[in-house]
Amino acid sequence: MRGWTWLVILTSRVSLNLGVRVTYPFLPAIARGLGIPFEQAGLLVAARHFVGLSSPFWGVVGDRKGHAWCMTAGLLFLFSGALAVYLSRGFCAAMTGFVLLGLAKSAYDPSVQAFASARVPYSLRARAIGILETSWALSWLVGIPLSGLLISRFGWQSPFLLLAGAAVLSLGATRSLREIRSAPPQPSGLELPTRSTPAAPGVLNTTTVLVLLVTLSLTLANENIVIVYGAWLEESFSLQVRALGFFSILVGVAELVGELTVAAVVDRLGKRRGILAGLILVGLTYLVLPFCKVSLLIALTGLGAMFFLFEFTLVSIFPYVSELVPARRGILLALNYTCAILGRFIGSLTGPWLWQRHHDLLLLAALSVASQLLAFILILCVRKDAKGMEHGA
Repeated sequence: MRGWTWLVILTSRVSLNLGVRVTYPFLPAIARGLGIPFEQAGLLVAARHFVGLSSPFWGVVGDRKGHAWCMTAGLLFLFSGALAVYLSRGFCAAMTGFVLLGLAKSAYDPSVQAFASARVPYSLRARAIGILETSWALSWLVGIPLSGLLISRFGWQSPFLLLAGAAVLSLGATRSLREIRSAPPQPSGLELPTRSTPAAPGVLNTTTVLVLLVTLSLTLANENIVIVYGAWLEESFSLQVRALGFFSILVGVAELVGELTVAAVVDRLGKRRGILAGLILVGLTYLVLPFCKVSLLIALTGLGAMFFLFEFTLVSIFPYVSELVPARRGILLALNYTCAILGRFIGSLTGPWLWQRHHDLLLLAALSVASQLLAFILILCVRKDAKGMEHGA
C-alpha cells in the first residue's frame, strides 16, 4: 500500500480508538454533564462493548461486499455516534451515540486488518499490522491530553464534536484512496458451490478455534489485573488521581513500544514464536507483580512491563490469524475481535469481584497466570497452519 493510504488509515483508526478510550478518564465528567449517576454512566460503556459482539456480522459482510465497504460503514457510524453524543442532553440520546460508536469499532477494526492483510505479503505482515496498531497507543498519547484540554475549556461534549469532524475528514480521504476505489469484490464464502466453483473453506476448524481461545484467555488474564491496578496502587502507595493520570502516559508509551516491537522483530522471529514468547513473559509479569509493592518504582516498572508485553503478544496474534483461512480472513479476524471483547468482559467481572472480597493482588495474579498458562497450552496444540505456513511462522 502507498504511504498516503497508511496515513489515512492510521489517522482514521486514531479517531475511532479515541472514541473508545476518551470515556475512561472522563466518564465522571460525562456523567455530570448528563446529570446522571456515575453507575448509570457506566451503562453507556457497557452498551458500547455489547454491540462490539456484532463484529462477526461485519466480518461476513466484509467478505461478501469487500472490506473497504465495512471501513466506510465504520466511519459513518463514528460520525453519527460522535454527533449524537455531542448533541445529547439526556441519557437515552447519549446511549444511542455510544451504541453507534461501538458499531463503528466493530465494523472498522477487523475490516481494516483484513484490508491490509490482503495487500501485504505474510512475510511482512507483522510489520504492517504492528504499525497499524500503533493507532491504539497514539489515540491515548495524543487524544487524551487534547480531550482534557477541550473539556476544561468548552465542556464535556467538545471531544465528540472533534471526533465527528475527524470522521468526516477520514471518510472523504478514505473514499478517495485508489486502493478503495479499485478494490475488487471479496469472495463471500456463502454462495453454493457449482461444478466450476469449489466450496469455500470453513472458518472454524481445530486450528482456528484453538487460536481464538488463545485470544480470549490472553485478554481475560490481562483485564483481570488491569481493571484493579489503580485501586492496588492507591491502596499500596496512597497514590492520588493526578499521579495515576501521569502513569497513564507511561501506559501509552509502553503500548506504543509493544506495537513497534512487533513491527520490528516478529516477521523475522516468526508469528507463532512471537506469541509463545509473549505468553511466557506476560505470565511471568503476572506472577511477580504482587511482590513488586516493596517500592513504587518497582511496582510501576512491573506494570509497565505488563502493558508492553501484553500489547506485543496481542498484536502478534493478528497477523497470525490473518493467514489461517485467507479466503475468509474478514470473518476470522472479526471472530478474533469478538473473543478479545469477551475476554475483557469476563476479566472485568472477575477482577473487581476478587479485589472487593480479598484486596489481595496475589489471588488475581493466580487467576491471570492460570488463564495465561491455558493460552500457552492451546497455542502449543496448534498444528501446521493453512497454505503451508511454517509451524513456527
